[in-house]
Amino acid sequence: MNIQNLSRHARLLVRSELLAVQAKLAFAMRRSVLTLLALMLAGLGLVFVNIGLFAFLTPLWGPVWTPMGLGLINIGLAAVALIIAAMMKPGAELALAEELRNVAGEALEAEFRSAPLMGTLTGGLDRSAIAGLLLPAITSIIGALAKRRAAKPE
Repeated sequence: MNIQNLSRHARLLVRSELLAVQAKLAFAMRRSVLTLLALMLAGLGLVFVNIGLFAFLTPLWGPVWTPMGLGLINIGLAAVALIIAAMMKPGAELALAEELRNVAGEALEAEFRSAPLMGTLTGGLDRSAIAGLLLPAITSIIGALAKRRAAKPE
């Protein structure tokens, strides 16, 4: 096991995690800002449309049914806007960051498996209990983190 390769893989793993978090945050911010802008503009337009429809429908539906009908139409439009916002998917940069994270994790695991744990990590004791437990422990931790990420809904 080469310490330089180990540190390079660890840095790559950390950097890929940061890229994934940054991509998720950037996507959430873009979606939130665009959703807010769309809802504000739609709200302003809806006010003017409601004023016009109210004036047009009051003689036809009467003073009671006109506001009720317009209110139900507005609730339906709000539901459509929320469904569209919920159906948006993250961009390609998130998939790239996750792929980089997976590759870095696999490279780190391969580096641990490729050479016996001697000298650098075990203090020079080739047959110590630490050498026998370190690789399975690290593999278990990385596997549990990967399963937790895969099970987490986005």
